[in-house]
Amino acid sequence: MVDDKLRILAAMKEIWGDRLTTVFPRQGHYAHDPKNLCAYPEADLTVERIGDLVTCDLAALLGTRTTKRS
Repeated sequence: MVDDKLRILAAMKEIWGDRLTTVFPRQGHYAHDPKNLCAYPEADLTVERIGDLVTCDLAALLGTRTTKRS
């Protein structure tokens, strides 16, 4: 889940837990609001710009999560 609003990321993480990876792009006015930054937990990953996700190593970001099917 990618969003510049930590309140949304925190709410989603509360529901989905470890099944969700939260990404916080530090762009836009919500991303630099000191009140919001202090009020909510950090995202799993913070990037300066949403475009930085293009160069992210998705496998490293997700770790060794695998889905086992029978």
